[in-house]
Amino acid sequence: MSSINSYETDIKKLRRSRRTKRIFRRLTAVVAMLVVVLLVYISRDGWLPYFENILEESYESATSTTLEEEEEESNFPFDVSSRSNVSIGAMRDCWVMFSDTSITTYDISGATIQSVYAPYGTPTVEATSTRALVYDMGGYSLMVIGRRNEIFEKKLEDQILFAELGEKGNIAVVTSTDKYVSYLTIYDKNGTEIFHWADGNYIMAVAMNDSGSGCAVASIYASGGIIKTVVNVLDFSSTEIQAKSSAIETLVLDIEFTDDDEIWLVGSDEMYLLSSDCTVSYTYDYTYDISGFSAKDDVCVITFEKPGSDENVVAIFEAGLDETAEITYNEEVRYVLVDDGEVYLNTASELYRLDSSGELKSTTSLGGEYTSFVIYNDNAILLNYRSVVKAALD
Repeated sequence: MSSINSYETDIKKLRRSRRTKRIFRRLTAVVAMLVVVLLVYISRDGWLPYFENILEESYESATSTTLEEEEEESNFPFDVSSRSNVSIGAMRDCWVMFSDTSITTYDISGATIQSVYAPYGTPTVEATSTRALVYDMGGYSLMVIGRRNEIFEKKLEDQILFAELGEKGNIAVVTSTDKYVSYLTIYDKNGTEIFHWADGNYIMAVAMNDSGSGCAVASIYASGGIIKTVVNVLDFSSTEIQAKSSAIETLVLDIEFTDDDEIWLVGSDEMYLLSSDCTVSYTYDYTYDISGFSAKDDVCVITFEKPGSDENVVAIFEAGLDETAEITYNEEVRYVLVDDGEVYLNTASELYRLDSSGELKSTTSLGGEYTSFVIYNDNAILLNYRSVVKAALD
């Protein structure tokens, strides 16, 4: 009898031992998996951009054939004479038009890719290479879309004064609140709030840096009857101001980062280039009244109207160079745009393409007068009050 009991006891011990080993192996596997996941998460900044680049290159390769096929048929020109709130933008692989109560993406032929309902009273469109932002200036709503999908939409509690879309997908929204005349909120690419800031002054312009980690903010105040501008550089991971300019006696119209984190400051009567620590390194005094401007990366361009004549002057600046290219046109310059290091401008008859030194690269004849345009896939998409047309760049 004792031998039987001893045998049963041995069997139970053996089973318990095997069960303990199985549980231990499973726990070891789970812990190992958690360690791997943790290591992948910690090192994501190193490998994620690599795969994103691969995906982008694969996507561009896949869409290049599609663009060639889409070119075979054209839906241009678009009649917009009976539409309201029309504005356009361009991403890397589509162009965008807001009209009436919807924002729509189009391919190179003008065929609709997607259309999203957006009943905004005063819509404004901002676009980067992969996303477009439309917001209701003076309203409370904004929306971010991609080429084929709506990414997110937000309804804010405070009135939107203006907004900027960063290349990494984050958004700077300036609102008017009960406490502040203007208040900056930063949202990440998923629409989550990540940063807030205000200095008690009127925020007039925001520039997002290329990495998506921070921004520059230009605000104004009045002192002794003079409007003054102050630029602050902010890091979204810190509450400390990274750099701050002295008071600059001008009304700021726009700011933009250069490739070396310098800052273009286009003012109402002067243009400034600030170093990365916000000290003034270059100043350009206006001889005539400013009529238009555009700045992106290392190039800034400003247009002026000569009083008492039809002549317009175009001044082109390049970061790192003290020389300014000035070109005079004998007709009105309707719109100017910096895109990929080049300058585009249109008159009533021609679309001009210049390099950063002001040298003419090409001209394209226009069949009408256009108020704005965007550059997309070696074409200009041009807008006036009656139509949207496409013109191949020469």
